[in-house]
Amino acid sequence: MNRHVVRLLSWNQIVLAVICLGVLIAASSGCGSNTGASNSSTAEKETKPKNESKPKKTESSTTSGTSNGPKTIGGIPYDVFFDKPLVIAANQQTGAGTDTKMVATDKGASAPGVEAPANGGTTNVTKTPAKDAGGVSLKDMINKDALANEVKAVRNYLAGKTGSVATYNTSYLEISPEAATLAVLAVAVTRYPEDFSWKKNAKHLRDLSFKIMEITTSKDAKNKNSFEAVSEAFAKIDDILKGSEPAGLPEAEEDKDYGDAVGGNVVMLMKRIKKAEETLKASVSSEAGLKKDADRVAQEGAILTFLGEVIKTQGFGWGGDEEFAKYAKPLIDGGKEIAEAAKSGNYAQYGEGIAKVAKSCNECHPKFKP
Repeated sequence: MNRHVVRLLSWNQIVLAVICLGVLIAASSGCGSNTGASNSSTAEKETKPKNESKPKKTESSTTSGTSNGPKTIGGIPYDVFFDKPLVIAANQQTGAGTDTKMVATDKGASAPGVEAPANGGTTNVTKTPAKDAGGVSLKDMINKDALANEVKAVRNYLAGKTGSVATYNTSYLEISPEAATLAVLAVAVTRYPEDFSWKKNAKHLRDLSFKIMEITTSKDAKNKNSFEAVSEAFAKIDDILKGSEPAGLPEAEEDKDYGDAVGGNVVMLMKRIKKAEETLKASVSSEAGLKKDADRVAQEGAILTFLGEVIKTQGFGWGGDEEFAKYAKPLIDGGKEIAEAAKSGNYAQYGEGIAKVAKSCNECHPKFKP
């Protein structure tokens, strides 16, 4: 019995010795000791050797403060800092352009129009796509009245040419440029800053117009089936322009480039440009004629300007080509002068506008053949 008691006491003494040893080690390393704090403070004052390849890891700044005392960050008063210093620094260093929306948010938060990354990384930048040709405002390309008037003119033209098989068969080659023009006008409507009664369905009108152009430029354009397909497409276009939504419309992209809207077929738009030039030369040969047909002249001038801007875009393969832009400029400027001359009755200005349009076409075609 006594022998067991003695052995138990020996084990207790060993455990107590281990505990004491642990306390002594902790004290010597500075845990809860003033001496340790003093040693740590001294180490921080040591200068770093010049040949040290890796910098010493410093203590991270922490925000501290009491309910009565001022809040500090690493001992520095909190008032010195901005409310969100990291967000402000990011905004100042980015240097966003005028066409880019930069949104800085706290980690884990997202802002309207910006998707927060799933991995908690940097918030993506949303870039607002351009809605015009080469940085030119849509209103400078064509005003709302001219746009609406041309859509109406094409609608009336197609109504007359799709009334019967006989009329269609004699006119299908003329239908294609009109349908192509209507397609790019519909693109402009989808992007226009002002409203149109049929704007929500402009994407469908765009695709229906392309379908008509596609059929009338195919090898099977001149037959009854093609006539019926064109007539059906036009009937839906007519319903859309009247403010209704035809049944059976397929899904359509909200926005397309001008070139994509016509399948890159710039020839059809150039035929419409040529038609405008020939119409103006044939109908106006004097100041009296200019004043008499002023509305029509102004409309053709507006279309020349609009199509001149459209064919410069990326969808036709010439976007950013300085030489092509140089040749297109007289067409655009000439269209503007024609429209201005129609309003003022200035026949000399009208003649200068016609000359610029002719110059543009004559000098461009030998070098840029579609």
